[in-house]
Amino acid sequence: MQGADQAEWAAAIFVRNEADAIGHCLHALAVAGRRRRMDVTVIVNGTSDDSAVRAAAALREAGQPGRIFAIAEGCKSNAINQYLHRLRPPSATYFFIDGYAAVAPDALSRLADALDAAPAALAAGAVPSTGRSAARLRASPGLHGSLFALRGTFVARLVQAGLRLPVRMYRGDGLIGSMVMHDLDTNDGWLGERVVIDPHATWRTPTLQPWNGRDLRRHFNRMVQQARGRLQWGAVKDAIYPAGYAALPEDADAATLRWIAAAPGRLPTLWRDPLGTLALARMRRLPPPGDLTPHLVSAVA
Repeated sequence: MQGADQAEWAAAIFVRNEADAIGHCLHALAVAGRRRRMDVTVIVNGTSDDSAVRAAAALREAGQPGRIFAIAEGCKSNAINQYLHRLRPPSATYFFIDGYAAVAPDALSRLADALDAAPAALAAGAVPSTGRSAARLRASPGLHGSLFALRGTFVARLVQAGLRLPVRMYRGDGLIGSMVMHDLDTNDGWLGERVVIDPHATWRTPTLQPWNGRDLRRHFNRMVQQARGRLQWGAVKDAIYPAGYAALPEDADAATLRWIAAAPGRLPTLWRDPLGTLALARMRRLPPPGDLTPHLVSAVA
């Protein structure tokens, strides 16, 4: 039973330089959460535009109460950690949404209903309706970072165990999916029924235009980040199997560099893995993480 101070739903929106999209995201969220007691937390991390200002305006326009926090370090994995361990309210269901994604009007209710209908499931996944990778993601159902839901009891156990995603880990939501599939124990089997997918729970994203220089740079950066994530996952996988999630490193990039140094054969080469080579170069020249602490920017009543 929910307590008097517990939200039925809680939504965390992760934003970095999404001034053009965050309004659509929050208006769609307000529609999807209508007639529900929903807590909304917007976390703007490492942004250089006015995403926070536009988020506050969008919440007011939509009549949706919410809080907006800013974090200096541009790391979604850290933002997820801060939400789980410091900012989240008690809730039966938690939704995780990217700031460029506009959820369908029934997407949240479908994910919540899917969890209700599958007692063994710890998480519910959605599928995209638009975007260049939509067909591929629909063909490989799982927890896609743009929209997914976690059962409140699972989140409480994760936090109680003191688990945190490594800072600067790309696709930390994929690591959360691993935690779900293993039910927080890598010695437990990988069980697909711990994630339930509703193929009709969808979101849409702005379509990148190939003739737009900004979009081309964004797409290329995403490809390099994906290569970075593949290298990071190699280091993380070797840490958690069989030692468990308690062995997760604090910094994904630092752990990856140590992992490669320990076995030079893991080093990506320009001819075999050019994107991995670029990703490794980025990891090597990045300064240590900056301020990881969330600071309240505004609250919309």
